[in-house]
Amino acid sequence: MFREITTKIIRSRKEAFDLEEEFSELYAALPSPNVYFSPEWVYTWLSTLGRRHEVFFVIAIADGHLAGVWPFFEYPLPAFGKALLPAASQAADLFDPVGTPEAREPLVRALMEALGEFNFAWLPLLTRNFAEEVLEPLMKVQRHPHLLRQRTPRFLVDLDRFTDFTSYTATVFGPKTRQNLRRKARKLSEIGEVEMRTLDTAQEIEPWIPKMVELEKGSWKWQERAGIFQLAEMRGFYQILLENLAKSRRVRVCILTVDGRLVAHEIGFLGMDSYCMHSTVFDPEFAANSPGRLLMLFSIQKCIEEKRRIYDFLQNDAEFKRQMSTSESRLWDWIILPNSLRGRLWKYLIRAVQLWRDWRYNPTRREGSLEREMMASAAAENAKE
Repeated sequence: MFREITTKIIRSRKEAFDLEEEFSELYAALPSPNVYFSPEWVYTWLSTLGRRHEVFFVIAIADGHLAGVWPFFEYPLPAFGKALLPAASQAADLFDPVGTPEAREPLVRALMEALGEFNFAWLPLLTRNFAEEVLEPLMKVQRHPHLLRQRTPRFLVDLDRFTDFTSYTATVFGPKTRQNLRRKARKLSEIGEVEMRTLDTAQEIEPWIPKMVELEKGSWKWQERAGIFQLAEMRGFYQILLENLAKSRRVRVCILTVDGRLVAHEIGFLGMDSYCMHSTVFDPEFAANSPGRLLMLFSIQKCIEEKRRIYDFLQNDAEFKRQMSTSESRLWDWIILPNSLRGRLWKYLIRAVQLWRDWRYNPTRREGSLEREMMASAAAENAKE
C-alpha cells in the first residue's frame, strides 16, 4: 500500500532530542536497521562528541508517523564554508539512514535539496545495498554533481550456513590451521587459567573499562594512534555509549583473561540478527598464542549458538578477515554537492584529491582503515585487528 512520504530538516538540538522517543520506536520496529544510527549511538554522540556541532537531521514522515531518520552535523571547513558529515562520524563505521524502505529515496532527495548553503555532504561508509538500490538509480536521473564509488571491502560470516561452530571452523580453516589454533589455545592454558566470557550488562562492563583502556595503551593500536580510547573525549564517549547500549542489550564485550589478567577484548554491536565487530585488542606479550583470534572465534561461536544470521567484520581488508569470512561485500563512498557552479568546482577539487590519494597510497595494495577522525584535527584511525 502506497503511503505519502513527506520530509523535514531538523536544525535545533531541542527538536532533535524531542524526536528521541519516536526515533526509538521506529528503530525497534525495523528488521535490520543500521546499528551505528541506533538512538543510543545518536543521542550519546549528541550529548558528548556532538555538543560543539550544529545538528542537521533529515527526517521522513508517513501518515503522521516517523518513517526515517538520517542524522548529520555541520562541519566548518578549514578554508571557508561548511560541509555536512554524518553524526558520530568520529567513531561510527556505517552511515545508511534508518528508515522504512519507501523512506530511503525521499531522505536522499531531501538531503540534496537542502545543500544550498553547504559545499558538500560526505558519507564515507555506506552499504552496497543502499548504494546500488537507492543512490545509483537516483543519481542517474538527478543533475546534482556527485562522486559515488566503492571504497573498502567488507567481510562477513554467513552464520546461518552453519549448524554449529565445528562446521564453521571446518569450512574456513584447513586441518593444519585448526591444529595450530588448538595448539595455541593449549599453550595459553599452560601459562595460567584461561577464561573467555561475555559482558552484556552495564554493571558487568563498567568495571572492565579501565582495564580495557590499559590493555589498549600497551597494544600496537596505541602506538599507531589507532585506539578507540586514544583521546580523552573518545574515552568519555565510549564509556557512556557502552552503558547506554547495554541497557538496550545492543552491545557485547567479550574478554579473555589469564589468571584474571585481561589479555584480549572485543567490542561488538548487536543488531536484530547480526553482530558488528567494532574493535578488538590483545596484549602483545601473548601475541604468539593469538589471544585476539581465539577470542574472536569464541565470539563467532556465541553468535552461531544464538542463531544470528551475520557476523560483520565491517570495513578494511585484513588477512584474518579474509580467512575467517565466508562472503565479501563492499562499502561505498558518496559525496553529494549542490547543483551550482560552486558545487561543480568543489567536485573537481575533491576528485583531484581522490585521484592523488589513490596514486599516493597505491590502490593495488591492501590498505588500512579509513580515517576515523574524518577531516578533524585528531589522529587518524587505522585498521582494526
